[in-house]
Amino acid sequence: MSQNSNWAIKLAKGEFAEVLVARYLERKGYVVYTPQTIDKAHAFDILAMKDKLNLIIMDVKAKAHRTYYPDTGINVTSYNEYQAISRKHNIPVWIAFVDEADGKIYGNVLNDTGLLKPVKLKKQYPCVEGPIIYFPLVNMIEVAKLSEDDTESLRAASRTLRSYPYPSGGA
Repeated sequence: MSQNSNWAIKLAKGEFAEVLVARYLERKGYVVYTPQTIDKAHAFDILAMKDKLNLIIMDVKAKAHRTYYPDTGINVTSYNEYQAISRKHNIPVWIAFVDEADGKIYGNVLNDTGLLKPVKLKKQYPCVEGPIIYFPLVNMIEVAKLSEDDTESLRAASRTLRSYPYPSGGA
């Protein structure tokens, strides 16, 4: 598979995950704003407001948790950008993980009481390994369960991108 087709599949999978999270937020009473430019990089995926008072920034990651560690993560560069945005605008940044292996959406706010809350499991969290900062699953709040159809759509995209299956109950 070419690198361009891999990128197109990742992009489509990510956009699908963003739609799932936006639908969830709308059901919870949020008005959701998303970037309209798709051919340029954007700082985050969703800006959402509830009751004209509560504003959140959300970035959506379409990825399963790691197999051998109870965690998942994001790129350190993105993490630093989210922290800068949150500080500059005094708006909480949420990271939502759409996990097709577990069929769930989970996440938390990127602060000391959310994703950055220190936890000692197999290792001390949060932890940086190479270009990725990992957060423990125990710091995640389950947001929603995915439908079987949505889970299978995400798994199908992942099967196209991966050369190995999910080890536990996944595709």
